[in-house]
Amino acid sequence: VNKEGLRGISEQTKTMEPTADIGTFSLVNLGMYGVKTAAPVIIEPQSCILALGSITPTVKPGDSDGEYKYGKEMEVTMSCDHRVVDGAVGAEWLQAFKEGMEKPESMLL
Repeated sequence: VNKEGLRGISEQTKTMEPTADIGTFSLVNLGMYGVKTAAPVIIEPQSCILALGSITPTVKPGDSDGEYKYGKEMEVTMSCDHRVVDGAVGAEWLQAFKEGMEKPESMLL
């Protein structure tokens, strides 16, 4: 396990040459196998990993008594290396991701 602080990691990255094994963000799609949720584990040199679960139909209470809303939900879990990404920043990113998934037209230029 790398126990260097942020300064040490920063110094290392300044001297690194670009290679295929350097990354920042990983995505794991287990939903395509019917998995509802997952707990992703960060593999160095990644700073975050996002796990996507399956899309499931849902029924929720509507606006008035006896009314129901039908929809779909997908569980998403993100793990962050807190030496690189602060938890609050990760939460803000997840909020933007959620908004983009709920209203994909908002991502158009």
